[in-house]
Amino acid sequence: MPKTYCPNCDAVISVGNPRKGAMIKCSECDVELEIISINPFEVDFPLDLEEEEEEEGGEEGEGE
Repeated sequence: MPKTYCPNCDAVISVGNPRKGAMIKCSECDVELEIISINPFEVDFPLDLEEEEEEEGGEEGEGE
């Protein structure tokens, strides 16, 4: 079973049949993660959530 580590809390994450692009939750910290690679098995924070946070933070100070 492929194993990797949560980028948020470093807990071991293992998935029996990982699929690239699938969303999973860390069993320790409940953060939602996306499988970004199968070989090697890697997960990361979903890209669309990061982009939304950057857009919200960047718009507040612009144009003033």
